[in-house]
Amino acid sequence: MFGINVSLFTPPSPEEEKIIKAFLEEHGLVYEGKPDASVIVEDPQGRVIATGSLSGKVLKMLAIDQEWREANLSGTIMTRLIEYGRSRGLTHFFVFTKPDVADKFLSFGFRELARYKEYAAVLEMGHPGVDHFKKYLLENKKELEEGKTAGAVVVNCNPFTRGHQYLIEQASRAVDFLYVIVVEADLSSFPFKHRFELVKQGTAHLDNVTVIRSGDYAVSPATFPSYFMKGASVEKIASIQARLDVTLFANLFVPTLQISKRFVGTEPYCAVTSSYNEAMKEILPARGVELVEIPRLATEDGMVVSASTVRDLIRKDDWENIKKLVPQSTWNYLVSDEAKDVLEKIKKGAGRH
Repeated sequence: MFGINVSLFTPPSPEEEKIIKAFLEEHGLVYEGKPDASVIVEDPQGRVIATGSLSGKVLKMLAIDQEWREANLSGTIMTRLIEYGRSRGLTHFFVFTKPDVADKFLSFGFRELARYKEYAAVLEMGHPGVDHFKKYLLENKKELEEGKTAGAVVVNCNPFTRGHQYLIEQASRAVDFLYVIVVEADLSSFPFKHRFELVKQGTAHLDNVTVIRSGDYAVSPATFPSYFMKGASVEKIASIQARLDVTLFANLFVPTLQISKRFVGTEPYCAVTSSYNEAMKEILPARGVELVEIPRLATEDGMVVSASTVRDLIRKDDWENIKKLVPQSTWNYLVSDEAKDVLEKIKKGAGRH
């Protein structure tokens, strides 16, 4: 097409990353990654005119020179990256983009999941998609009689602490049914399968609690917008990410599970989490969902009960204080052979969180 050259790099080398980064910066975008694959498109004179990348199942960092906007280079890039992803066994893809270009992706077979004002939109294509996940939610849904209420807590639990347990116990008393939605993205020190099981064990005494997975639809890499937020502060990026994620929660989980209350712990320390709480205050009430903040649990000597504190204590081998912060089920796991590799990774600082 027009004598252009389309090259796929799997993954891009440091030199190719440098080329992509420079092109993105020229177009007001930010290089994020280490992507699994990148496409670079050059004109007949060898000048870069477009690029795009794939990280996991997320298509991102798509930029096209203004002079070539009508040449369908976005379709060319998406096709090459999706073909690569499929060759690696992927059947499900997300794209995070600006709302003013979201319609373009509909023609590629994408489906819009959520958007936040003029800042961000997230779309998906392939299987298993949102309809498949909605079926999973319906299979775990509790039928509400008239006058009954359902609430939700979204947790990562890296690992599950007495603080998480306290939040869930308090929330369970305020509604007839409570859904505990465990973040499925495996970007934490403790693997999802371990975190999910610890939440189930730590809430087994609560008859009105149902523990479910989040799929790709709550606190997911698919909703992370930093690649196009050039010059934005961490707080600004977190603010937009949070609002898109909360909008997706309101679009999917709220109507499917008939959720009328969402519970969160107060957050005096982490700016990102605090921003997320502010996003919920802005978006959820307008969607018919009451946001209920529950004060964080602390020990008698004032130690904050949090997963990050537990991980810090693991690095220090301070097992006396760890035992104060976790329920018995989590303690049993932490001192078992199953947790050895995870603990070693935390101590070496290899874990992302």
